[in-house]
Amino acid sequence: MGSKQPKHKGRGGKKAGWRALYRDNENKQRSKSFDRKADAQRFLATVEADQLRGTYVDPRAGRITLSEYAETFMAAQVWREGTRATAQSHVDNHIGPALGSRQLATITRTDVQSFVASLTAKGLAPTTVSGIHVRLVSILEAAVHDGRIVRSPAVKIRLPTVIKTAASQVVALDLDDVRRIADAAPPHLTAFVWLIATAGLRPGEAAGLTVERVDFLQMTIDVDRQLLTPPKGLPHLGPTKTTASVRIVPINDLLVAELNRHMPAHPPLEIEPGATLIFTTTAGHPLRRDTIGKSWRKLRTDLDLPDEARGWHSLRH
Repeated sequence: MGSKQPKHKGRGGKKAGWRALYRDNENKQRSKSFDRKADAQRFLATVEADQLRGTYVDPRAGRITLSEYAETFMAAQVWREGTRATAQSHVDNHIGPALGSRQLATITRTDVQSFVASLTAKGLAPTTVSGIHVRLVSILEAAVHDGRIVRSPAVKIRLPTVIKTAASQVVALDLDDVRRIADAAPPHLTAFVWLIATAGLRPGEAAGLTVERVDFLQMTIDVDRQLLTPPKGLPHLGPTKTTASVRIVPINDLLVAELNRHMPAHPPLEIEPGATLIFTTTAGHPLRRDTIGKSWRKLRTDLDLPDEARGWHSLRH
């Protein structure tokens, strides 16, 4: 139970007020000062009721900044590397600069709404804004569960509307388009084009394809990993996007011929013991996501491909 007691008068006979004494969840004695006895009583009643309900939050717990808490929050998550890289980008480039220096307890719903509006004003796509907002929501909701704040301020936030247009849909390229792309692609990516188009591998799976995973006699590819290229760190092999993505894919004579033509001209690279990458850059390095992304954008511009052909994924369809 808490208690209240009058404070000693200050200098010059200044009114002393009242001090509310109570114990927090760790049984440490705390105090808070009030000018009026009634306010001290009301505060103590609220604290005691919250403690009985199990909803009491020490006001000092919310003094940690959003950036400080976000760092702890993300370090504790069991995420795939791609998810972690995206989350770090959201915090470093958007959430941190806008709200990172604010104490958790001081962030309001209006602050969150203003933050979302600022992202839209920067010209970010609605889907991007939504992704950043979801990241902020997850951080703030975790802060509630960790007893840092009483409730999340990220409620009833209006997000920009995602307007579906023809350009936002996936386009199915025809065989003539694939031939044009393969012919125009840099020589070290010609077989890469045919691999995605005919075997349906994702770009990361294709970039991570190793000699050991191709059965040239049975004409199959064992897809059980992909190449991961984190912004910080070396490229390495990791699990596929989902467990359902692990599969054995049949391949045709055309792709076998392309792979047999490709490897003597572009020597494979051993990325780790027992794993030799088939596709590399002209300098003999693993294919990074941003590198092949630039290659695709150049192909789309040079060949005047439809706007819907937004990436290598278009070849899968």
